[in-house]
Amino acid sequence: MAFVKNSTALTVVTLTVLSVAPAYAGQRGQGAPPAVAHANAKPAAPKSGNFADRIASHPQLASRLQALLPPNTTLQDAAAGFKNQGQFIAALHVSKNLGIPFDQLKADMTGKDPKSLGQSIKALKPTADADAAVKTANHQTTEDQKVADR
Repeated sequence: MAFVKNSTALTVVTLTVLSVAPAYAGQRGQGAPPAVAHANAKPAAPKSGNFADRIASHPQLASRLQALLPPNTTLQDAAAGFKNQGQFIAALHVSKNLGIPFDQLKADMTGKDPKSLGQSIKALKPTADADAAVKTANHQTTEDQKVADR
């Protein structure tokens, strides 16, 4: 009878240790590999989708930016491939300000060999003052983003 009690107690202790150990090990940076440890984590959304959805959730900002988009282009399609919201909005402004087709500017900035906004301006419109254009677009982007913060 004593063996059964000890065996039950040992089983309870073992199960407790085994259920707590992985959590403790995860806190200590040990244990299961990240792919297993984070199996229940929400998958990361594509970068463009994440900020395009954020823009869409602010109707005033979305309306301002929609006016800068080429006809029949959605925010999600236009934003795809850009690193972040600021880069995307600045590219929209440069396209409109300098008359550079947005699809060309986007391809230059997000393609196989991505360039910065300034480099893309220099490549696509060599006569433009790229530094001034970037500065203007960054200012416009800041003003646009203030709309979302209201």
